[in-house]
Amino acid sequence: MTANYPAAISALLIITAIAVLLSQRFPERWRWPVLLIVVLVTLVPLQVTSIYRWVQGAAGELSIVTLILLAGFISRRLSGREIISYHARRHLYFLILLTGFLLYPATLGLSAYDPYRAGFSLVLPLLLIALALLYWVLRQRQLAIILLIAVIAWKLEIMTSLNTWDYLLDPLLWLASPVILLIMYRRSKKEIET
Repeated sequence: MTANYPAAISALLIITAIAVLLSQRFPERWRWPVLLIVVLVTLVPLQVTSIYRWVQGAAGELSIVTLILLAGFISRRLSGREIISYHARRHLYFLILLTGFLLYPATLGLSAYDPYRAGFSLVLPLLLIALALLYWVLRQRQLAIILLIAVIAWKLEIMTSLNTWDYLLDPLLWLASPVILLIMYRRSKKEIET
């Protein structure tokens, strides 16, 4: 299972980039066939490596939550279907932003307590399950399911990491979350004005 995870990351990143281009330039009936052709071309080896391997090396191992958000983005761009609601995405990006502010400065030694260590024990998965139950009770079912998927993926050891934090967030997602939240805010503000 772990060997296929980097391939999934590379494929989703390539598909995401293509989805952005296709949604702007191609009619909907041509998007999926063109996407398939481009993904197959990326698997063709170049002189040294393939595009797929280059993306894999550049991106590293992204979190399960990042892959879920990428899949939602691809679905939205190519088919117009929202598999993750706007409300759930906004809450999830805000949760990622707050969690990153807790985790990353402490990991760099800026506090006496290192929360990253909690990811190696059952403490963090149990907290995530409790948070998922709270979201479920508050009728934020998509958020609850996403958190539970991250915990299940950790338990199945889908990634090479054994730390639950790595299944929940990654530095790229954390750095992108304030930008994405700002974009979401500006779009919603623009929609209110019109």
